[in-house]
Amino acid sequence: EKNDDDIVGTESNDVSTFFSKLFESREMAHVYHLQVRGDEGSYAKHMALGSYYEEVLVGFVSSFNTKEEVYQGQYGIVENYDVIDTSETKSKEPVAYFEELGEYIKHAKKCISEEDTHLHSIIDDVVCLIYKTLYKLKFNK
Repeated sequence: EKNDDDIVGTESNDVSTFFSKLFESREMAHVYHLQVRGDEGSYAKHMALGSYYEEVLVGFVSSFNTKEEVYQGQYGIVENYDVIDTSETKSKEPVAYFEELGEYIKHAKKCISEEDTHLHSIIDDVVCLIYKTLYKLKFNK
């Protein structure tokens, strides 16, 4: 049985790491989107990844930046963001990456107080988008 440390790692309860991981997911979706080749189901995969990238970029990032500002208004400026380094993650298949991302987000959001339902709401929307993307990657050809 996995505990939270197995899923999120020991440093991942830090808010700056959590926010950085969300920004990384946008970059990874874009990288995967551009690397799709002409195999069977590739167009569906290309579109699913493009959809995630666009929804995160247009919808959630602008919304999330606002939520991050709300967070900072409550708790102070978030510093020490992780540099987005895709060298390790880009070697993963998209399905594996998004499965790990979904688990990470669900568990790492504990770094934000449960009382802050206004912040958890947008994070839950991101989790829904991750699983919607996984559905498209796994079952749409």
